[in-house]
Amino acid sequence: MGDAPPTRDRESKAGRWAWALRVFLTCWLLYTVFWTPWIVREHFPAIALAERGQLDVERYLGWTEDIFSGPHGGAYINNNPGASLTGAVPLLLLRPILVQVDNWNQRLPRRRPNDADDPIMVRMTADGRTFYFLLVAFVTVALVMAPATALAMAILCGRMMEAGVPAAKAAAASLLCGLGTPLLFRTGHLNHNLLVADAGFIALLLLWDPADRPLRPARAASAGLMAGYAVLCDYSGVVVVGVTALYVWLRSSGDSVTRRRCATAYLAGLVPGIAGLLIYQQWAFGSFYQPSQHYMTPTAPTALGYRGFALPSPALLWANFFDLRFGLFPYCPALLLAFLAPLATHARRRLPIREMHLIVIYCLLFVLFCAANQYSWLQPSTGFRYLVPIVPVLALVAMQGAQLFPRIVQWGIAIASLMWSLVLAGAHENDVRLAAQTFWNRRFALPWIIRLREAGLPVTWEWVLATYLLTVLVIIWIWAGPVTRWRHPARVD
Repeated sequence: MGDAPPTRDRESKAGRWAWALRVFLTCWLLYTVFWTPWIVREHFPAIALAERGQLDVERYLGWTEDIFSGPHGGAYINNNPGASLTGAVPLLLLRPILVQVDNWNQRLPRRRPNDADDPIMVRMTADGRTFYFLLVAFVTVALVMAPATALAMAILCGRMMEAGVPAAKAAAASLLCGLGTPLLFRTGHLNHNLLVADAGFIALLLLWDPADRPLRPARAASAGLMAGYAVLCDYSGVVVVGVTALYVWLRSSGDSVTRRRCATAYLAGLVPGIAGLLIYQQWAFGSFYQPSQHYMTPTAPTALGYRGFALPSPALLWANFFDLRFGLFPYCPALLLAFLAPLATHARRRLPIREMHLIVIYCLLFVLFCAANQYSWLQPSTGFRYLVPIVPVLALVAMQGAQLFPRIVQWGIAIASLMWSLVLAGAHENDVRLAAQTFWNRRFALPWIIRLREAGLPVTWEWVLATYLLTVLVIIWIWAGPVTRWRHPARVD
């Protein structure tokens, strides 16, 4: 009898792992299926690192305005290197395959670039490396962006079950957070904003304990590692550092020895990311403290303040929320339900008061940071992205607000939000109205199918049908297949 509780605990943990694994696999699959075939700024250092073992992207100078000549030679992107360093990992591991594809691609007859193509696509086509770069875009989604965001949703699922939420509801809420919000749209290609969102959300989940047990230094160090990585990806990561540091301080309340150990562990976790950024800046620009934006040629929006960072702009704050091209709420109207959360005093599932206060601080700081960052005006080029770090926490608050409505209304909101998100990601257009029209005109073909057709492959409607059919079959297998057996492992006497 004395062994029964540990056995039940093992079964409980195994069950949580099974549900979390299914959430991970479902999100990873859909993120990968909805990848977008675009090469963006963060790709170039990753490609250069895989091709030549360095972050100097002088070979690609002129491909995009986001690449500029360094003060001491070479060329670099106008952003922190975290996303590029992460994207380089699978490119290095798959380098032999990429080389073979590149050699094969350059032996193909050169296709004349289409004047309607974006400048990078024109360069890819002119160099005879279209399929090589498309493979790079796919790999960085399938092996970086998709697993990173899917992991965050899987951890959320596990944490919610620990908090007493039934497994099926925890999984549904995690899937809705990951697929029914702009997280799906942003996962389409390599980008630093979503990696900041993933790192910040995972850090908060690592620090949260539904049972409010004393914080362990290992958890604090892991949260610090995530926060430091967020800064390595983008300077908006300082918000993650500030809020998670506050959370560590609050969670380690008690004797001074415990608080000191947790604080020390958290600071130790910050070191790799912060040190990596400083070393990169010293190597590339000859200065530890001056960011890459200090050396690029200012554009109209970025000439304000210090290299585009000024006092928060009310107009930009409003645009970040409501501009049809890149505003948070046009991309996900259901998140407006977060404002109803304070009224849901009798909701069955509510966020703890302390965590709710932290979420409010987290969101406010990101909103102010993005309202001060004049680069936010450039979002129409790739759509909503600057406020993406607040999406997962805001989704949890919105779910609390949704409990004011009858169950059938909640289901209707969830389904509508999911369809809204799928249409935006499927067409990858900034405005949902244009996205719906584009998606219909393309007969539901995804952007990568269109791009492969334009590149010369004989892509037909059967590709579209096969893509959706296989995706549905794999999802059915994930939820009804062998993974379900993990829920009730055999007892060991």
